[in-house]
Amino acid sequence: MSVDEQSYPDVTRWLQAAPQWVQAEIERLSRELGETTSEKIRAAQYGLAVLEEKQQLKQQYEDLEIEYEAVKQEVDQLKEAFGQAYSNHRKVAADGESREESLLQESACKEAYYEQRVLELQNELRQARNILTNSQSENERLNTIAQELREVGGQTAQPPRCCDGTRPLTVEA
Repeated sequence: MSVDEQSYPDVTRWLQAAPQWVQAEIERLSRELGETTSEKIRAAQYGLAVLEEKQQLKQQYEDLEIEYEAVKQEVDQLKEAFGQAYSNHRKVAADGESREESLLQESACKEAYYEQRVLELQNELRQARNILTNSQSENERLNTIAQELREVGGQTAQPPRCCDGTRPLTVEA
C-alpha cells in the first residue's frame, strides 16, 4: 500500500472501484484516438492526392508554357518569313502576280492557323493557371484542416484527480 493510500483510506476504496471506470475511460479514449488517427490518415491521403494532382498540373502548365513559346517563335519566324517573301515577290512581280497571290494566301492561312493556335494555347494556359490556383487554394484549405487535426490530436486528456482535486490519481497494478 502506498503512502497516499495509507494517508487517505477513501482513496483505497475508490481505487478498488476505479478499474471499471478507468477501463471505460481507456476504451473511450482509445476509440477517440482511433477515430482521430483515421481522420488524420484520410486527410493526409487526400492531401497527398491533391499534391500529386498539383504536381501534374504544374508539369502540364510547364509543358503548355514550352509549347506556347515554341508556337510563338514559330509565328514570329513565319511573320518574318512572310515579310521576306512579300518583299521578294514585290521585286519579282514581273514573274507573275498569280504566284505571288497564291503565296500570300498560303502565308495568310498559316498565319491565321498559328494565331488561332496561339489563342488556343493562351486559353489552355489560362485554364491551367486557374486549375493551379484552385489546387493551391484547396491545398491551403487541406493544410489548415490537417493543422487543426494535429492540434486536436495533440491535446491530451487530463488524468483523473483525487477526490480533493489537488493531485492526479495513480492506480497501481
